[in-house]
Amino acid sequence: MTAFASRAVVLTAIAVTTLIAGCPPPPPAPFDTTGTYAGEWWGTTEDQAQEIVACPLTVELTQDVTLSYPGDHVVTGLVTVDYSCLELPEWAGEMPPATEEVAGILGDDGTLTLATGGCGTALCVSLVLTGQAADVYGDGFMDTYAGDWRYRILLAGVPPFGVDGGFDLAIQP
Repeated sequence: MTAFASRAVVLTAIAVTTLIAGCPPPPPAPFDTTGTYAGEWWGTTEDQAQEIVACPLTVELTQDVTLSYPGDHVVTGLVTVDYSCLELPEWAGEMPPATEEVAGILGDDGTLTLATGGCGTALCVSLVLTGQAADVYGDGFMDTYAGDWRYRILLAGVPPFGVDGGFDLAIQP
């Protein structure tokens, strides 16, 4: 490294350190999402063939707000999707509820995005929930979560099936 390059690296490091030192610390997560939430999901199939109303939905979330930024904004959990309200082809039979692992980020403004995606034997599932989370009671914990839902199921040998719609959840005691 030349003397000029060495000085440039040192000056850059000093400038970055000075800028970082002068910045306020990043904000903590707006609240803790840890808990079990229950509610409903609804929507319309991609082909507009079916309107789905009031299907049960359960979400269990975990968040470690003691971590430093950005780790304190990371949310993980499980989403249990109930298919009992779907009109499925006769050959499909009854589908039991499915539980999917999710991970996402809680924004400083309370926007929470959770996503999953994965494939097993002849089945792939993609789920994205994006919505507004709120600490309604001011106790530092999320009480409600509602927003948009996008769900896709891919079965071997069958055209993709999907639902776009919404969801509404509230904390469970």
